[in-house]
Amino acid sequence: MALFAIADLHLGRDMSMFGKVWENHREKLAARWERVVEPEDTVLILGDISWGMRLVDALPDLQFLKSLPGSKRLLKGNHDYWWQTERKMKTAILDGEFSLLKPEIIDGVAVCGTRGWLVPQHPLFNEETDGKVYRREVLRLEMALKGIRDLRREEPLAVMMHYPPAFNGEVTDFIRLMQSYGVSHCYYGHLHGPDHEKALTDKAWGINFHLVSADYVNFTPVLVSC
Repeated sequence: MALFAIADLHLGRDMSMFGKVWENHREKLAARWERVVEPEDTVLILGDISWGMRLVDALPDLQFLKSLPGSKRLLKGNHDYWWQTERKMKTAILDGEFSLLKPEIIDGVAVCGTRGWLVPQHPLFNEETDGKVYRREVLRLEMALKGIRDLRREEPLAVMMHYPPAFNGEVTDFIRLMQSYGVSHCYYGHLHGPDHEKALTDKAWGINFHLVSADYVNFTPVLVSC
């Protein structure tokens, strides 16, 4: 068994307008996924999964992912407009091997997470439109960390997010929470193209950060190694 993570699959749309790297990205994803992931492995998919506007529109993309090797755990991204309540998604697509990401011990790693949001240090952050969502996501991360604390023994703790948990090297509430709970690794996506240069990809504040946006990792799921 092994644990992998990848974000920003952006299925259901021709993405080549965003650069040559995105040409035939669905086919590249399938080939590279099948190269590294075995049926007994688990892949954490960290948001921006499908461009579908409704769940019914996203179902072909979700079925495609379901057909690839391994169990999958899904986390919502900012472009996942198709996302519905867990009850509705269970009726349509979810099962024991294709489910939402919740606090869980997987392959010896304690895993939990939340979508995240723009952090206050980001130049596009607007308190009126973003402040409430940001604070709600901080609370959701805290709830997830409390949930995994009840399951965890000695396993290393990894947080999964869609948005970067910090910007420009400044501490955020996400970072403070991770520090207080002893998080050792954080995996996230959301950043593309030139924004890769702004990514946290090293150790900071005692936490190892990993960008796993599909175009950054060459459409290949990344081994979660803690």
